[in-house]
Amino acid sequence: MFGAFNQQLSHMQDETKGRVYTLIGVMILSFDSLLVRLIDSDPWTLIFWRGLLPSLVYLLVQWRTDKRVLEDHFVKPALSTLLTATLIAASTICFVFSLDNTQVTSTLVIANTAPLITAVLAFFFLKERLSLSTIIAILVSVGGIWLVFGYQPTQAELKGDSLALVTALSMSVYLIMLRKTQAKYATVFLIYGGLFTAGIALFAGADPFALTPLHGLYVFLLCGVVLPCSFLFINLGPRYLPAAEASLILLLEILFGPLLVWLILGEAPTASVALGAGIILLTLVTYTLYGQRHR
Repeated sequence: MFGAFNQQLSHMQDETKGRVYTLIGVMILSFDSLLVRLIDSDPWTLIFWRGLLPSLVYLLVQWRTDKRVLEDHFVKPALSTLLTATLIAASTICFVFSLDNTQVTSTLVIANTAPLITAVLAFFFLKERLSLSTIIAILVSVGGIWLVFGYQPTQAELKGDSLALVTALSMSVYLIMLRKTQAKYATVFLIYGGLFTAGIALFAGADPFALTPLHGLYVFLLCGVVLPCSFLFINLGPRYLPAAEASLILLLEILFGPLLVWLILGEAPTASVALGAGIILLTLVTYTLYGQRHR
């Protein structure tokens, strides 16, 4: 599949390839929230498949591309690998329950503040410098999050928004671990994270085979196609693009995800949530562009 794309893009410059790969990944990932909404099942059942199917795809891809990574890090995992996989499982579980309780826009915009939270954690744990632009972006984003939380949400929506924050925090710690390990075996993190997610879901009462044929198809599309394929395409982007530009393209999920849900399911965000999301999105875009230009 990727070989065919490489042939079609062979005449393009490397940066153009990176933009195309990343944009394809984001467009595929944008169907995530919609499919979660369409799958009418117990959340733990969805979480089980959301953990198991992608991890099997990642395992197969890693085995075909470089099985030495599996031999060195999957068969005998380090404690840091298991801890990081636990964070991935927590992020996956909280993301699904967040979408199950609150507006799609709220979940996506709060979850995408992970890079800013990562900057704060890196300041404390990796002793990385916290620039003035980062501090300003964090303060403005906190204001946007306050708007999302301050629109008088129901108790369920407040729970969903809080879970989205936990998702962002979990992903931030995961990104810190990637920095410490220089992402040498990121796929192993994802494989173990998926297996942990499936195991926790089973323990919590998931019934994997209780899905109707239609919802089973949605689950397969989401967990066997959308999630792993979007990850594989998005991972190709930074090979050709600066990380800042790749991150900027990834922010398009905040626009495409709620747009698909609105067009197909008619679910529109409230005015204050839309305003808060707009503030955070504009802040993240400005921060990324400023960082790229500064570098």
